[in-house]
Amino acid sequence: MNEVRMPALTGDSPLGILAAIGVLRLLSEFTEARTRLRWNRSDLTAVLCGPHDDIDAVVADLAAIVAGIDEGASLPGVGAGFPPPGAAPDGLRVPQARLSSATQPLVRDMSDAQRGEALRWLSSLVTDLAADDKGRVAISQFAAPSGKQSMATMLDKPLEQIRKEPDHLRQAMVGWRRVAGVTGEYLDHRAMWDATEDGAGSPSMRGVPGATWLALMSYPLLRTTVSSRRRPLSSGWHAVKVNGSRPYDELRLPVWEQPLGTAGITALIEHPALSKVGGRPGPAGKQDDLVALGIVHVCRARRYQPPGGKSAGVLTPVRS
Repeated sequence: MNEVRMPALTGDSPLGILAAIGVLRLLSEFTEARTRLRWNRSDLTAVLCGPHDDIDAVVADLAAIVAGIDEGASLPGVGAGFPPPGAAPDGLRVPQARLSSATQPLVRDMSDAQRGEALRWLSSLVTDLAADDKGRVAISQFAAPSGKQSMATMLDKPLEQIRKEPDHLRQAMVGWRRVAGVTGEYLDHRAMWDATEDGAGSPSMRGVPGATWLALMSYPLLRTTVSSRRRPLSSGWHAVKVNGSRPYDELRLPVWEQPLGTAGITALIEHPALSKVGGRPGPAGKQDDLVALGIVHVCRARRYQPPGGKSAGVLTPVRS
């Protein structure tokens, strides 16, 4: 088994972790490679364990997956028409009682494999077990639509960037290059540049297209259901209440040392041990559950709403 280090994907940011998981899911589910993912304990960089000799081989497989996406489709392994194309109003954000009837026409003409993949995405992106303030199905806590953005445009825009510049895939794993106008789908707090940083006298967004697309590709492993209080709950998210304050949502993504496949990663992200506030596991006797699970770090993040922002906010790491 070979090990391929992905130095740009580090465990100190949600985007880095999700992108590494996205790489693993694509290779595991759309190639013949038996691949696992682990993290280097010393610098928290992602490491692929499998048959690939180097980054070039990984990039080649990812590029082939992109090339294999059907004409007019947004997702690998899913036929055109899902999610419903176009900007808001989002065709997936239907009234709570209508999700099943609204979804059936979207997948009716797909093959069994395509339909199964589409339904995995559906169970990640939305849930009819809860409703938003307009009575529509609740959406994933990983999504933060703003303006005319829909689930379709969230998935389409990064894919368009990769098709225009295939080297974005390599950059995602080796060295990030920021592109003006790329939002990062609100997974990347460093994509937000204020007027001083931008140099043009106004705030702007400069995201990393390849890393963003790879992070989105992790979503089928991250399910959206509801909490015991009937609030939307996506894998890895926790309601936190401190000293009687109003609860807020916090994302906690583990970084682990042992090579894991996709099922093991989902189980680890959803493990109850992460309900405890965590950072890097401390000395023996502290955070024993995390140590026993092979977790070497927990990346915690919350949504930050910049002044004038209209989305749910950008994911911003919490420093332990």
